[in-house]
Amino acid sequence: MGGAGAALPGHRRGVAVACGLALLAGSACTRFGVFAAGIASARDPKDTVVPQRRRRDERAAGTD
Repeated sequence: MGGAGAALPGHRRGVAVACGLALLAGSACTRFGVFAAGIASARDPKDTVVPQRRRRDERAAGTD
């Protein structure tokens, strides 16, 4: 909504405000979603640490 409304010709103040708010809301949702994913990853690091260690060990052994 925000990007499409901002691209429309004939800029009206109300439409511009609505588009700006839509873009702001989308940005905030993305930011908090990434933050929540980081918190979940920190609670259970085996989903991140184990695959990283496995790749490291495979590279060290030379079996890509």
